[in-house]
Amino acid sequence: MLKRIEGVHLLRNPVNIDPRGTLVALEQFNSLPFVPKRVFFMSVQKPGTARGGHANSCDEFLVVLKGSVLVEVDNGDECAGIRLERYDQGLWIRAGILIHLREFETDTILLVCASELYEDTRHYDSAQPDLYLADCHA
Repeated sequence: MLKRIEGVHLLRNPVNIDPRGTLVALEQFNSLPFVPKRVFFMSVQKPGTARGGHANSCDEFLVVLKGSVLVEVDNGDECAGIRLERYDQGLWIRAGILIHLREFETDTILLVCASELYEDTRHYDSAQPDLYLADCHA
């Protein structure tokens, strides 16, 4: 379970199951805490791969579609880690939080929704607490 850390929230994704299968819908302000302007996914085949290593000027929402990944977060005062391995959970990471993605299971697919377009997003080598503290989403 995620240690409580300001600027990072583990959220439940609504799962709908019927005889046809399973459907998980991410909807603006229902299951997604912001309006997504960019959606992308990463597919990682090799264990030992690391991604991230920076803080963003936008919010991100991470959901594992297949496999698992350890998400390490640092808000400038506190650090925590959570293993994402279920599509019924998403990790909301506020702007300014330093993110490291490690310990990918083989063939992991990670979906990321971002609150800004790539061209409008800045990347930082360290946590930027002023960014998540200045915004009043939560």
